[in-house]
Amino acid sequence: MSSPRLRPPNRLYDAYLIDLDGTVYRGERLLPGAGETLQRLRGMGRRLVFLTNEAARRREDFVEKLAGMGVRADREEILSSTMALVTFLNETLPGGRLFVIGASSLHRELAEAGFELSEAPGRIQAVIASNDYEFDYRKLRIAYEAIREGAALYATNPDRTVPLASGGEAPDTGPIIAAIEAASNHPLDAMVGKPSGAMAKAALRLAGVPVAGCLLVGDNLETDIRMGVENGIPTALVLGGVTSASALKVASIQPDFVLGSLIDLIAPGSDWEAQERLPGGQGAQA
Repeated sequence: MSSPRLRPPNRLYDAYLIDLDGTVYRGERLLPGAGETLQRLRGMGRRLVFLTNEAARRREDFVEKLAGMGVRADREEILSSTMALVTFLNETLPGGRLFVIGASSLHRELAEAGFELSEAPGRIQAVIASNDYEFDYRKLRIAYEAIREGAALYATNPDRTVPLASGGEAPDTGPIIAAIEAASNHPLDAMVGKPSGAMAKAALRLAGVPVAGCLLVGDNLETDIRMGVENGIPTALVLGGVTSASALKVASIQPDFVLGSLIDLIAPGSDWEAQERLPGGQGAQA
């Protein structure tokens, strides 16, 4: 079976919505060409928004991590699933009582946003599922009992696995959601990170340009590319992260463009040089 041919875009976009883990870096390692590509996009005045379903870090942590790899990012350019969750809860359950399965940073963010954290099933109004390396039977039972008492089930992201710097993968939030759903016989009530519409709308607000002027770039068909396809955002898949070439060939979800790495966004043979000389580029044109 032959591999899918690379299909890089041959035009500039006004804004790039770029996934972080698996696209810009893998674990603690910057991926080849990523820093150079991001620097050149900035130099041409393109807007960058960095997207992540990781709820274990604050925006400042991502800025610091990228800076340590030699990549500039401003706090206002980072959009995480935690930010989407806080916005969602403020709209649907302001000041609500939550049982949080997730990293300590997620607990802090939600407490600082005015939510009450509880482990008493009868008081819990919503169970929050996120990646938790200390997930165990005790937490599963609290979630089960809270949902049986009427609590809703929300999640930061659906990812089954997360890429590791070693090249492998580790379980992410998806298996935790599956365990809670199986135990409680209650389906997930809402997903707030990629590929949700809430995350897409938040990303477009940060980009500040019409949807046709944005390109969503990521390595995961089920989160990154699905979010673009379902929300009308042009998409580019980076192979070699979560999605392999063989998986892409048989997938029902297909991106508009296929890249070997971020550097293919500025591959030789495109009409970038001509477009750079045009005021504002041609990103808003179809």
